[in-house]
Amino acid sequence: MKFALILYNKAHWIFEANEKPDFAPNIKLVDITGKNHIQEGWDYNSKTGDFSPPTAYNPPPIDPTPTVEEMQAQTLINTEVLLAMKNIGV
Repeated sequence: MKFALILYNKAHWIFEANEKPDFAPNIKLVDITGKNHIQEGWDYNSKTGDFSPPTAYNPPPIDPTPTVEEMQAQTLINTEVLLAMKNIGV
């Protein structure tokens, strides 16, 4: 028999055993015998019992690195704000 250990709705670990092991009650094991296409990392739908390949993660774009001039201007602004706050007693 072949099993998938489900963790966070993903096939975390796939293994074979002669019978379903007795793990803690909060550990979910799904029998995937005969479903050789399922791989570790695949998404698991607990409502339907179906597995699907993981969806591609598209991270948000990274802002471009500021130029030296932009960093200097920001430092000058920060310094002026701190001086103004000191002068008004904040």
